Amino acid sequence: MRGEFTKTFSILAGKQRGLSVAWLGAIWCWATHALAQSPSLIRDVEFVGNRAVSEQKLLSLFALPQPYDSARFAERFARLSRLYQRLGYYDFRIDSVVVQPPKLVAYLSEGEAYLVSKIAFSGNHLLSSEELETLCDTKVGEPLDQETLENDIDEILRRYETLGRPFSKVLLSEPRFVWEEIDGKRKPRIELEMEIQEGKFVRLVGTRIVGNSSTKPEVIEREIRFREGEAFQEEKFNLIQTRLERANFFERVFPPELLIVKNDDADTLDAIVKIELVEGNPNTFDGVVGYQPPQNPNNPNDAGFFTGLINISLQNMFGTGRRLDVKWLKPNQFTQEARLRYQEPYFVGLPLNLIFDFAQLKQDTTFAQLQLGLSASYRLADNFFLTSSFSREEVNPIFEGAAIAQVVFPTTIALTGVGAIYDSRDYPPNPQSGFYLRNDYRIGRKIISASDSLLALYSVKTRLLQQRVLLEAEFYQRVFKRQVLAARFRGEAILADEIQFSDLMRFGGAQSLRGYREQQFLASQLMWLNLEHRFLLSRKTFIFGFCDIGYFFKPRNPLNALDGSLRGWRRGVGVGARVDTPLGILAISYALGEGDTFATGKVHFGVVSAF
Repeated sequence: MRGEFTKTFSILAGKQRGLSVAWLGAIWCWATHALAQSPSLIRDVEFVGNRAVSEQKLLSLFALPQPYDSARFAERFARLSRLYQRLGYYDFRIDSVVVQPPKLVAYLSEGEAYLVSKIAFSGNHLLSSEELETLCDTKVGEPLDQETLENDIDEILRRYETLGRPFSKVLLSEPRFVWEEIDGKRKPRIELEMEIQEGKFVRLVGTRIVGNSSTKPEVIEREIRFREGEAFQEEKFNLIQTRLERANFFERVFPPELLIVKNDDADTLDAIVKIELVEGNPNTFDGVVGYQPPQNPNNPNDAGFFTGLINISLQNMFGTGRRLDVKWLKPNQFTQEARLRYQEPYFVGLPLNLIFDFAQLKQDTTFAQLQLGLSASYRLADNFFLTSSFSREEVNPIFEGAAIAQVVFPTTIALTGVGAIYDSRDYPPNPQSGFYLRNDYRIGRKIISASDSLLALYSVKTRLLQQRVLLEAEFYQRVFKRQVLAARFRGEAILADEIQFSDLMRFGGAQSLRGYREQQFLASQLMWLNLEHRFLLSRKTFIFGFCDIGYFFKPRNPLNALDGSLRGWRRGVGVGARVDTPLGILAISYALGEGDTFATGKVHFGVVSAF
């Protein structure tokens, strides 16, 4: 959509053609010389006649030492010529080259530098000539560089686009070469003139959406963030496809089109944005079944067991963009977790998402935890969000007819926090490029409400200040065709004077540190790094090899003298795949932790079905 510009450098082109003849003639001499004798190693190049450019800088263009080859050295001298042209030495030429292995001598004639003496604009009414000059890196008194001049013209066109005039043009007249008397010497100078054709103002009057069978038009319109009556901006227009793809509602989004619908006014064009897309299946069902082998196969009482995960996600409820997530997790024999999460987008018409969270956890035969939370995220920029949160947690001990190894007191924790999210991933379900960063800080009061008789047995504080810190980062980079390097980091810490068993975080397994049992590690401070090399099979599927590294720290338990502090590093390696099947996306991985053999490796299966 960028406006057009026309460039005529006939005089410069003529000078460059003359230059080409000069060094092409030298190439012919070098070639005949090379045919007469076998290639020799060139260790040094000497330049005669260079004043404006240092010999060190000229030598940097040559990869020495190297065997003499006429074509290779001709290409190096062509780079040298372009260097002088960028500095304004349009009369530069290579007079001769003498090959005397292991040395090569080049005789140069630099000529005079052509500097810009004038930049004039015509036809501009909306922007003054002074404002246009500030947009240009080409300055009076400096050499004329064609690449810089083209970038200047692009910058002028971008400025007009911000004014709603995408059809503007910049016509560059043929540069004028003049001679000026400076200190009694005639110096070559260049005068530039740009004619500005300010295109018509483009006003957006609506959208035309094709292919949305279930998603409501207003949901699509709020994602593209164009308002009726506003000026067209190409930067926002080019982001439409990316924004809709990242919403994860559609199977495919085609590049948008700008359609002119009215051209009556002498200076205004009415236009609509046409968006064509294919509805996808944003709702997913994720089912995982895992088998954990016994730690000691020789012990008949140490039997393996199955784990499970059910994750249902309705990401576009009733075509409104609302989201509902239901999760059930059983990581081991005695632990299970249930979570319900609902997201209300664009609350009261603002770029504000509200998230309601409910979670219930039964941890072994030790305690039950109930959590209620409300969080909000406000979009400040296209990829940047500010977040806030409030949560309340209740912990109650449970007894199932046997003595428990850990003492747990009834506890209530209320936390408030703030955070920030930056997300530039191109396609969150399977990114090929981009960066994700999330930082969260929460602070609150923990209150222990056990009976006085029980508290008398333990020396603990009943009121504590607790802080929780989270840092999460993801990075994706395409390295070769259909290959992506992926890195994911997560670090969490709970900071308090005393940390009890029910406060500890649990990690390990398929979603964090692969090669270990689900929730194998307890910690108040933890971090892990997942590194993957992915070979893409399709937009959503891939095979990969991975290496995981994790760290954990568990402090001393104030309620159990036998439960001391513990810290350590762990690593795991393995391979995996996500492949498309008639049932959905099948995820499988095989991982080896430290000390594992092939028989004790961890295997996980999962199916992600869209519906």
